[in-house]
Amino acid sequence: TRKVVDIATKAGIGVEAEIGEIHGVEDDMVVEAVHYTDPAEAEKFCRELDLAAFAAAIGTAHGYYKGEPDVKFELIGEINRRTNTPMALHGGTGLDDEIIQKCIKLGCAKINISTNLKHVFIDSFVDYHQKNKKYEPLHVLGAQFEALKRLFKEKIAQFGGTNRASELLSKVA
Repeated sequence: TRKVVDIATKAGIGVEAEIGEIHGVEDDMVVEAVHYTDPAEAEKFCRELDLAAFAAAIGTAHGYYKGEPDVKFELIGEINRRTNTPMALHGGTGLDDEIIQKCIKLGCAKINISTNLKHVFIDSFVDYHQKNKKYEPLHVLGAQFEALKRLFKEKIAQFGGTNRASELLSKVA
């Protein structure tokens, strides 16, 4: 991770990193056991690396949830206080709005919803073909684009970003 951070920093690129593994399924890898990030280990890791974002194992999971997620809110708060590094929430797909809002308030600055995005992309492809017998690739892509755009608008609102582009851009400029 140190080498990646050094190379990226020289190029003006921030790095997001995690310690260990987040529960769930990602890239055909299944992580069954639930582990939680140790705040002291997170503090040391972030201090040594100067990360743009830190992804902690806080009870969320990659992919869709099979049951109720057991998000450790107190852990998010403690890790955020100790690391002073924006946190990335892996496993945002399927979390209730209340959970998302609490995570944001406690320091999660980036919410990953990859599973949600992939399913909307594929589902809109299938939906288009069920409703339209004529195959035209550009029309299919247009339908997928519109479906993703609707999801982006919904998630931007859910994550509290509506009408905040200039404010947020001024913080990174």
